[in-house]
Amino acid sequence: MDSLMQESLVPWSLNGVSQPPLLCTKQDEEAMLIGHLLTSGLIDSAACVHSIRPAGDAWLVSAHVSGKAGTPALLRLDTMPPNRSGRTVSAERLNRLCGQVMALDHAAGLHSVLLWDGEKSVVGRDVGRHNALDKAVGMAVKEGLRLDQAVLCSSGRLSLEMFAKAALAGIPILATRKQVGNLSVSYGEKLDIAVCRTGTETVCYASPWRVTASC
Repeated sequence: MDSLMQESLVPWSLNGVSQPPLLCTKQDEEAMLIGHLLTSGLIDSAACVHSIRPAGDAWLVSAHVSGKAGTPALLRLDTMPPNRSGRTVSAERLNRLCGQVMALDHAAGLHSVLLWDGEKSVVGRDVGRHNALDKAVGMAVKEGLRLDQAVLCSSGRLSLEMFAKAALAGIPILATRKQVGNLSVSYGEKLDIAVCRTGTETVCYASPWRVTASC
């Protein structure tokens, strides 16, 4: 019998207020919540998190909430300043990082997101692309990986929702071997965030100066 994809509903609250449960793979929940707070614009930085702790099947989060928390992430893209990171990466390195992500076992329906800042790397894995990104961001925060210097490689497509999450986390370079959305490219050009597709050749659709021919 084929194994079933494992999904769980994780209840959580923010400052005592219940939030919609997260549909996810039940592992690395603390990292996922930290990442979710950042990539959803609920907090302005990881320093705004006061505490995260489990309480039975739920998680209790205490944090200083952003003044813009009520604005959906997609709408915040229109008022965000360009990414000021000077980060670049070689096309060869970018292709290799995407290859590492695609080499992971995804037979159980999992997506993977890798973050690498030139020194450290983390991989978030989940049934949802968005949760995989959140887990990677949360792991990066916990391990001291610099998000403003990070390259993100996803096993899934780079839709606008994925782009918005990465943009709010301050990540300057995004790549995949799957599809790239046209709106991700449009906002990438506006916000100076590289949006790339790798494979037999690397195509950088936005901010091509961030992807160099050599290391």
